[in-house]
Amino acid sequence: MSAVHLAVMAAFFFAPSDSTPVENMRLSKGLAKLEPAHFARRALIKGDHLDDAILLSTVKATRKPGPANGAYIWDGHVQVRIDRQTGQARWEVWHDLTYSGARREISEVRYQIGERLVKVKPSTVTHWIDYCPAFEMPGECSQFTRVVFEVPEEDIRAMAQSYQPQSRTPWLIRLKEARGEDVTIGVAPAEVAGAWQARYALN
Repeated sequence: MSAVHLAVMAAFFFAPSDSTPVENMRLSKGLAKLEPAHFARRALIKGDHLDDAILLSTVKATRKPGPANGAYIWDGHVQVRIDRQTGQARWEVWHDLTYSGARREISEVRYQIGERLVKVKPSTVTHWIDYCPAFEMPGECSQFTRVVFEVPEEDIRAMAQSYQPQSRTPWLIRLKEARGEDVTIGVAPAEVAGAWQARYALN
Protein backbone atom coordinates (compact mmCIF):
# COMPACT_ATOMS: atom_id res chain seq x y z
CA MET A 1 0.00 0.00 0.00
CA SER A 2 1.37 3.41 -0.96
CA ALA A 3 2.19 6.16 1.53
CA VAL A 4 -0.56 8.29 0.00
CA HIS A 5 -3.15 5.57 0.58
CA LEU A 6 -1.99 5.25 4.18
CA ALA A 7 -2.52 8.97 4.60
CA VAL A 8 -5.99 8.65 3.11
CA MET A 9 -6.84 5.87 5.57
CA ALA A 10 -5.59 8.04 8.41
CA ALA A 11 -7.81 10.86 7.23
CA PHE A 12 -10.87 8.59 7.31
CA PHE A 13 -10.20 6.72 10.55
CA PHE A 14 -8.14 9.13 12.63
CA ALA A 15 -9.51 12.51 11.60
CA PRO A 16 -9.20 15.17 14.31
CA SER A 17 -12.32 16.15 16.20
CA ASP A 18 -13.81 19.46 15.14
CA SER A 19 -15.13 19.84 18.70
CA THR A 20 -11.65 20.11 20.22
CA PRO A 21 -11.12 23.69 21.48
CA VAL A 22 -8.05 25.26 19.92
CA GLU A 23 -6.84 26.10 23.43
CA ASN A 24 -6.43 22.35 23.97
CA MET A 25 -4.43 21.70 20.80
CA ARG A 26 -0.96 20.49 21.74
CA LEU A 27 2.13 19.26 19.93
CA SER A 28 2.81 15.56 20.35
CA LYS A 29 5.40 14.73 23.00
CA GLY A 30 7.75 13.50 20.28
CA LEU A 31 7.45 16.70 18.27
CA ALA A 32 7.83 18.85 21.38
CA LYS A 33 11.15 17.14 22.14
CA LEU A 34 12.68 18.21 18.83
CA GLU A 35 14.97 21.22 19.14
CA PRO A 36 15.62 23.93 16.53
CA ALA A 37 19.01 22.33 15.78
CA HIS A 38 17.18 19.20 14.58
CA PHE A 39 15.36 21.18 11.91
CA ALA A 40 18.39 23.30 11.04
CA ARG A 41 20.57 20.22 10.43
CA ARG A 42 17.95 18.58 8.24
CA ALA A 43 16.98 21.65 6.25
CA LEU A 44 16.89 20.99 2.52
CA ILE A 45 18.93 23.55 0.58
CA LYS A 46 18.67 23.93 -3.20
CA GLY A 47 20.50 26.33 -5.49
CA ASP A 48 24.04 27.37 -6.30
CA HIS A 49 25.92 30.24 -7.95
CA LEU A 50 24.15 29.54 -11.25
CA ASP A 51 20.70 30.09 -9.75
CA ASP A 52 18.94 33.38 -9.00
CA ALA A 53 17.91 32.25 -5.53
CA ILE A 54 18.63 29.76 -2.78
CA LEU A 55 15.68 27.72 -1.50
CA LEU A 56 15.78 26.43 2.09
CA SER A 57 13.00 24.19 3.38
CA THR A 58 12.12 22.01 6.38
CA VAL A 59 10.18 19.61 4.12
CA LYS A 60 12.53 16.70 4.94
CA ALA A 61 13.12 17.59 8.59
CA THR A 62 10.40 15.51 10.23
CA ARG A 63 7.52 13.12 9.57
CA LYS A 64 5.76 14.20 12.77
CA PRO A 65 2.95 16.54 11.69
CA GLY A 66 1.61 19.10 14.10
CA PRO A 67 -1.95 18.93 15.44
CA ALA A 68 -4.86 19.85 13.21
CA ASN A 69 -8.55 20.50 13.70
CA GLY A 70 -10.74 19.96 10.63
CA ALA A 71 -8.39 17.99 8.36
CA TYR A 72 -5.44 15.62 8.36
CA ILE A 73 -1.99 17.08 7.64
CA TRP A 74 -0.31 15.10 4.88
CA ASP A 75 2.65 17.47 4.68
CA GLY A 76 3.60 20.77 6.28
CA HIS A 77 6.79 22.78 6.20
CA VAL A 78 8.40 26.20 6.32
CA GLN A 79 10.53 27.47 3.46
CA VAL A 80 12.44 30.59 2.51
CA ARG A 81 13.61 31.80 -0.89
CA ILE A 82 16.69 34.03 -0.68
CA ASP A 83 17.51 36.25 -3.65
CA ARG A 84 21.22 35.89 -4.42
CA GLN A 85 21.66 39.49 -5.60
CA THR A 86 19.62 41.41 -3.04
CA GLY A 87 19.68 38.99 -0.10
CA GLN A 88 15.94 39.53 0.36
CA ALA A 89 14.10 36.59 1.88
CA ARG A 90 10.57 35.43 1.06
CA TRP A 91 9.19 33.19 3.79
CA GLU A 92 6.30 30.81 3.18
CA VAL A 93 4.36 28.20 5.14
CA TRP A 94 3.09 25.20 3.14
CA HIS A 95 0.44 22.67 4.16
CA ASP A 96 -1.09 19.77 2.24
CA LEU A 97 -4.43 18.81 3.79
CA THR A 98 -6.50 15.70 3.18
CA TYR A 99 -10.14 15.24 4.15
CA SER A 100 -13.39 13.76 2.89
CA GLY A 101 -16.46 15.60 1.69
CA ALA A 102 -16.78 18.80 -0.29
CA ARG A 103 -13.73 20.70 -1.47
CA ARG A 104 -12.52 23.35 0.98
CA GLU A 105 -12.30 26.81 -0.55
CA ILE A 106 -9.66 28.48 1.62
CA SER A 107 -9.95 32.25 1.29
CA GLU A 108 -7.98 33.64 4.23
CA VAL A 109 -5.21 32.67 6.65
CA ARG A 110 -5.05 33.91 10.24
CA TYR A 111 -2.32 33.58 12.84
CA GLN A 112 -1.24 35.38 15.98
CA ILE A 113 2.16 36.87 16.84
CA GLY A 114 2.19 38.00 20.46
CA GLU A 115 -1.01 39.99 20.91
CA ARG A 116 -1.29 40.84 17.21
CA LEU A 117 -3.75 38.96 14.98
CA VAL A 118 -2.57 38.75 11.37
CA LYS A 119 -4.93 38.15 8.42
CA VAL A 120 -3.50 37.39 4.98
CA LYS A 121 -4.66 35.95 1.68
CA PRO A 122 -3.08 32.64 0.68
CA SER A 123 -0.65 32.95 -2.22
CA THR A 124 -1.55 29.48 -3.53
CA VAL A 125 -4.53 27.17 -3.07
CA THR A 126 -4.44 23.98 -5.14
CA HIS A 127 -6.96 21.12 -5.11
CA TRP A 128 -6.84 17.52 -6.28
CA ILE A 129 -8.55 14.19 -5.65
CA ASP A 130 -6.23 11.26 -5.01
CA TYR A 131 -8.34 8.31 -3.94
CA CYS A 132 -11.97 7.23 -4.17
CA PRO A 133 -13.57 4.08 -2.70
CA ALA A 134 -14.55 1.33 -5.11
CA PHE A 135 -18.02 1.68 -6.65
CA GLU A 136 -19.55 -0.96 -4.39
CA MET A 137 -17.99 0.47 -1.22
CA PRO A 138 -19.47 3.30 0.86
CA GLY A 139 -17.56 6.49 1.46
CA GLU A 140 -16.51 9.69 -0.25
CA CYS A 141 -13.47 10.62 -2.29
CA SER A 142 -10.45 11.88 -0.43
CA GLN A 143 -9.81 15.53 -1.18
CA PHE A 144 -6.35 17.11 -1.08
CA THR A 145 -5.76 20.84 -0.75
CA ARG A 146 -2.41 22.62 -0.74
CA VAL A 147 -2.34 26.01 0.97
CA VAL A 148 0.70 28.30 0.76
CA PHE A 149 0.95 31.73 2.37
CA GLU A 150 3.69 34.28 2.91
CA VAL A 151 4.88 35.39 6.34
CA PRO A 152 6.88 38.61 6.86
CA GLU A 153 10.42 37.99 8.10
CA GLU A 154 9.76 39.92 11.31
CA ASP A 155 6.93 37.51 12.16
CA ILE A 156 9.17 34.50 11.47
CA ARG A 157 11.82 36.02 13.74
CA ALA A 158 9.28 36.63 16.51
CA MET A 159 7.98 33.07 16.29
CA ALA A 160 11.52 31.68 16.29
CA GLN A 161 12.32 33.70 19.41
CA SER A 162 9.19 32.38 21.14
CA TYR A 163 10.53 28.81 21.13
CA GLN A 164 10.66 27.20 24.57
CA PRO A 165 12.30 23.77 25.05
CA GLN A 166 9.84 20.91 25.63
CA SER A 167 6.83 23.21 25.28
CA ARG A 168 3.84 21.54 23.64
CA THR A 169 2.18 24.86 22.76
CA PRO A 170 1.96 25.21 18.96
CA TRP A 171 1.89 28.22 16.71
CA LEU A 172 -1.77 28.16 15.69
CA ILE A 173 -2.75 28.94 12.11
CA ARG A 174 -6.35 29.06 10.94
CA LEU A 175 -7.31 28.49 7.32
CA LYS A 176 -10.66 30.22 6.81
CA GLU A 177 -13.07 28.47 4.47
CA ALA A 178 -15.93 30.06 2.53
CA ARG A 179 -18.65 27.83 4.07
CA GLY A 180 -17.21 27.88 7.58
CA GLU A 181 -15.34 24.55 7.23
CA ASP A 182 -12.22 26.10 8.75
CA VAL A 183 -9.02 24.18 9.45
CA THR A 184 -6.79 25.03 12.41
CA ILE A 185 -3.17 23.86 12.30
CA GLY A 186 -0.47 23.79 14.95
CA VAL A 187 3.14 24.36 13.88
CA ALA A 188 6.08 23.62 16.17
CA PRO A 189 7.95 26.86 17.03
CA ALA A 190 11.13 24.73 16.98
CA GLU A 191 10.62 24.17 13.25
CA VAL A 192 10.39 27.90 12.61
CA ALA A 193 13.41 28.54 14.84
CA GLY A 194 15.38 25.83 13.04
CA ALA A 195 14.57 27.29 9.63
CA TRP A 196 15.63 30.70 10.94
CA GLN A 197 18.95 29.31 12.19
CA ALA A 198 19.62 27.49 8.91
CA ARG A 199 18.80 30.58 6.86
CA TYR A 200 21.34 32.75 8.70
CA ALA A 201 23.94 29.98 8.73
CA LEU A 202 24.07 30.45 4.94
CA ASN A 203 25.61 33.93 5.31
